[in-house]
Amino acid sequence: IKHHLVNNISKTRNTILFVGYQAAGTLGRQIVDKAKKVRILGKRYRVKARVVQLDGFSAHADRDELMRWLSGFWQPPRCLFVTHGEPSISESFADMVRQKMGWEVVVPGYRDEVLLD
Repeated sequence: IKHHLVNNISKTRNTILFVGYQAAGTLGRQIVDKAKKVRILGKRYRVKARVVQLDGFSAHADRDELMRWLSGFWQPPRCLFVTHGEPSISESFADMVRQKMGWEVVVPGYRDEVLLD
């Protein structure tokens, strides 16, 4: 994909179409967030192509689907770790699980280590 970007990102006649979520700190997120220049394969490129993001095409479960899945557990885990998603959304989901399920829930920070015993 990066080679396609190198050849097309600086051309105004092109469109870069993102289908799905672009995580913070990624090249995709920089482009979606309207960066004027980006570094690809060690070189800087001007973003002149039109950028379009289509939402609603996710293979991930949403909050309600996750809650239904968790509700099906025969017994609760000792601790639930929420490790995927934007920090504010992860914290919000963790709060929901705590309130509705009464479970211990942890949202580890980037590069946090957890000792499991």
